[in-house]
Amino acid sequence: MNIEQLKKYHIFKDEEILSLELLKNQGFNNISYLLKTSKNSYVIRVFKSNDSVNISRSFEFETQKKAYKKNIATKPIFFNENFMIYEYKKGIHKKNLLSFDIKNLALKIKKLHNISAKTKVYDIKKDLQYYKKNLKDEKNQKLITQCFKSLNNLKKYKKELVLTHHDLNPKNIIFHNNSIKIIDWEYSGLNDKFFDLASVCVEFKFNKTKEKLFLKKYLLNYSKKDRTKLNHYKIIYTNICKLWFETINNL
Repeated sequence: MNIEQLKKYHIFKDEEILSLELLKNQGFNNISYLLKTSKNSYVIRVFKSNDSVNISRSFEFETQKKAYKKNIATKPIFFNENFMIYEYKKGIHKKNLLSFDIKNLALKIKKLHNISAKTKVYDIKKDLQYYKKNLKDEKNQKLITQCFKSLNNLKKYKKELVLTHHDLNPKNIIFHNNSIKIIDWEYSGLNDKFFDLASVCVEFKFNKTKEKLFLKKYLLNYSKKDRTKLNHYKIIYTNICKLWFETINNL
């Protein structure tokens, strides 16, 4: 991607394109650029791979549009089969959250989970079967067994399917003053809400105090069963991340 290629799309008719540079942090599925114009700044994500995108790129873009309308995501600008553009949001990626951040993030995720969406449900078993077939060493097989055990234990709990982000790690959450924006929606889809809750607890390394605060703000009233359900999803999320990275490293 370069400025001359971008100009051919006539996306920024009333803005002069000033610069286009690679962003420091790059993901597995995209090549990301920071575009600066005479009026604004944008992120351009050129699609490198669709292999691990949960639903589709069009679903990703439509989900971000819905999330933007709820003040959850940055504003999406343009989408085609090769790349998408959304507004750049100033802010920082925090690894250690204060109580204020935890409460705000819980409310933001709750708002996300209230967005309606019709699509397929994320099939955890399907992914685990793939890993079981392709990662045959003892260490990874043990992780897979732990996941299946937790999935079996989760059968006794009601499924609470919502629109989930599926990748709520610090790099995908931008904090600026009192606001929070969530970016990178390529893994979004339907899943139990506890998958997202577990991902936050794992990624931000919440201790018991922070975890209780997070759950209380999201659920208002939570029980021992909720904590147990969360713990099973924490095992699943942690292990699936390890298995995913192991698979990527083997490519």
